[in-house]
Amino acid sequence: MPALAAPPSPPAPPATMDDAVAAYHGYVAERLVELRGHALTLRANIGNGAIGAAMQSWLDAQQTWQRVGAAYGSFGDLGDAIAPGSRGLEGGAESPDFTGLRRIEYGLWRGQGAGELIPVVDKLLEDIAALEAKLPETAVEPSDMPLRLHEILEDSQRDHLSGRGDQGSGLALALARADVEATQEVLDVLRGLLDNLKSGFPARLDAELAAVSAAIDATQRNEAWTDYAKVPRAERQTINAALGRALESLSLVPALFSTD
Repeated sequence: MPALAAPPSPPAPPATMDDAVAAYHGYVAERLVELRGHALTLRANIGNGAIGAAMQSWLDAQQTWQRVGAAYGSFGDLGDAIAPGSRGLEGGAESPDFTGLRRIEYGLWRGQGAGELIPVVDKLLEDIAALEAKLPETAVEPSDMPLRLHEILEDSQRDHLSGRGDQGSGLALALARADVEATQEVLDVLRGLLDNLKSGFPARLDAELAAVSAAIDATQRNEAWTDYAKVPRAERQTINAALGRALESLSLVPALFSTD
């Protein structure tokens, strides 16, 4: 009986911060392709009047945007156009400057139809295409990567779990879950570098991020997301405790790299 072939070796961790940024840049490019696909599906569903399917397509698109993670702060006006909030705009959600995924969320959960939403989706698709074209010149700065590892979940706590970013869907937990995945992705590209600075620390972060994911996943009912405001207090406390531990640990990462 011939010997079984050895399983392929995992890819070597990035040797330098520049390597880590390049690896993450490739990941972001893949997410933007995925985002464009979800946006096209969203457009078709809205056009067909399939509102339930459109809501799911919106969630798929918004979660994909959240998974972009460490890079979205580098996108400038295009990032603001793809997934802005309405706060600070004159007229709030009624402002013509309120566009992108959050504007679509606002409309879908308020019964707006194709006439109002298709132009918003078309503008979203234009902005995604522009960002894909501009991506080679908008890579995350190497010095920013350790900081962004902490900021993704910090922003998630501020924007999602506070309810301030919600435009009607009540899907804060689904978006926070995608933010955990984005954080894990940044950790994975920094893993080798971080382990050299503090042996065993990435494994500790893995465990703490897994605890956040488990606490969020436990709130689902029949595989459906629950509005965070309606989650029982004990489950919300479990999420907040796990998230607090992870944020405390992640906050140590920038200092570790600054002393490298």
